[in-house]
Amino acid sequence: MRAGLCMKISVITACLNRKEFIGAAIESVLTQNYPDFEHWIIDGGSSDGTLDVLNRYPHLKVLSEPDSGVYDAWNKGIDRVNGDVVSILNSDDVYAAGAFHKCARIFAASPSAQVASGGCQIFRMGRQGNPVEMHRYQDPERYRLCLRNATVGLPIINSRFFRRSLFDRLGRFDLAYAVSSDREFLVRAALSGIQDVSSPEIFYRYCWHAGSLTMNAGNRSLLRGLDEGLQMVKKIRASCSLRPDDDQTLRQWERQLQATMVMVLTVMRDREAALSLAKQSFLADPRWLFTFLRCGALAIGRRVRTHFRMWAEPTSLKNL
Repeated sequence: MRAGLCMKISVITACLNRKEFIGAAIESVLTQNYPDFEHWIIDGGSSDGTLDVLNRYPHLKVLSEPDSGVYDAWNKGIDRVNGDVVSILNSDDVYAAGAFHKCARIFAASPSAQVASGGCQIFRMGRQGNPVEMHRYQDPERYRLCLRNATVGLPIINSRFFRRSLFDRLGRFDLAYAVSSDREFLVRAALSGIQDVSSPEIFYRYCWHAGSLTMNAGNRSLLRGLDEGLQMVKKIRASCSLRPDDDQTLRQWERQLQATMVMVLTVMRDREAALSLAKQSFLADPRWLFTFLRCGALAIGRRVRTHFRMWAEPTSLKNL
């Protein structure tokens, strides 16, 4: 292990036909001005000119071959990196300025920590081409590594930096989960008692766009992710003995997943399935109705805020 701020950071980016976004992701790594890093691009066989963009950056380590999805690509990257710390950057997202140095300081100050967790900003590009902030998460209590935050809290994996040795201890991303293996990994880490240090600093900037896998209501990937969450609940309950508070957390998460699924089905105009699931969920646990109403109110509030911010459209987000 390299000492102090000289620890090497390995970045893994899974990529498939991201010509429009990949350049900004790569540049956000370079502008960290961090002295010791490597950036692996695990490309699934792009055919849109993405590889031409990658060829402009000689520092990149590129593997381009067919894969079984984003988590398979991440696993390939983990098998190849040689840094002390691993971070995962989506091909359409960017790091916040100074994230690498902040991460290195956290690990230097807390040698026993296995994960450094930071805040996240979600933004969209406005009509005038300016980035518009949709959400900002900077309360460490909402994303510190624990079962509650990995389920009903903020499980965002990209704003976390992991000791490379953690993947030897916990294993890789489970390919049985096509959409939510990142959440499953964090749940596994939380149940294993992995220690993290959480910072209120923004580490990561998530770009919300029409092609986002899990950020759009009515998206089939979002629906699949919710179903995979319900599968996780069953698997966890069947495979380990839970503390009462952890069991309550899983019950709350189950209600939240079901409530969100009903809303997504409604947006997709599958009202028959939505009504059937709502009835089933309420009969199984009447508290589900309160969860549904709360989730609905939050969703409406977010939608109103999103429309207002897109309408207002500030000139820039250069402070991040």
